[in-house]
Amino acid sequence: MPRLAPCLLFAGLFALSGGIVGQEPKKDDPPVRAKGVLPPNWKKIGLTEDQVQNIYKIQGKYNDEIDKLEAKIKDLRATKEKEMKAVLSADQKKKLEEILIGKDK
Repeated sequence: MPRLAPCLLFAGLFALSGGIVGQEPKKDDPPVRAKGVLPPNWKKIGLTEDQVQNIYKIQGKYNDEIDKLEAKIKDLRATKEKEMKAVLSADQKKKLEEILIGKDK
């Protein structure tokens, strides 16, 4: 009986290790491709796939910052418009509104 316990333990470990060794190695994931849009006519100049991917990476690098700046510009324009209208009298504001509404028609 004392010999049976080590044999069973060894057999159990051997059986479990077969599952580990028998697993297929994980395949490498394909490289992640950057996404973007080439500027007009850039497709016509014969860019390699590496060049296209580098251009997309450059675009990604700057797009977030550009979006933030464009949002800031939008806010500044709204503030400017509000301050300019504050200079007008009530009558002038009304006339301006009528002109702008008439412009849409």
